[in-house]
Amino acid sequence: MPEEKRPEEEEQAPVVYASPVKRAWAWVGIVYMLMILATFTYYLATARILIGLGPLFLCPALGGLAATAILRCRQGQGGLPVCILLTGACLVLIGLNLWTGIPSLLRNFGG
Repeated sequence: MPEEKRPEEEEQAPVVYASPVKRAWAWVGIVYMLMILATFTYYLATARILIGLGPLFLCPALGGLAATAILRCRQGQGGLPVCILLTGACLVLIGLNLWTGIPSLLRNFGG
C-alpha cells in the first residue's frame, strides 16, 4: 500500500506575483467598477440616467496609460522622451476631460 503524502510534503509551485503594469491596470478596473456602481445606484435610486459622463469615464484609462508609460520606462522597455511625451499628453487629456466632464456631471443635479 503506497504511503500518502502529507500536505507539508507536497511540492508547491513558487508564487508568481503580477507585474506592476498588471497591478496598475487592475486598479483602473477597480475605478471603473466603482464608477459604474455609482451611476447604476443613482439610476436605481432616482430612475434618472446621468447624461454626459463620457469625458469622466475616459480619465481612468488615460491614467492607466500614463502609469504604464512610467512603469515601462522604469523597467527599461521604453525611452525617457517617449515616456515624458506620453505621460504629459495623458495628463493634459485628463485635465481637459475633467474640465468638461465635471460641469456636465453637475448639470445632472441641477448645478
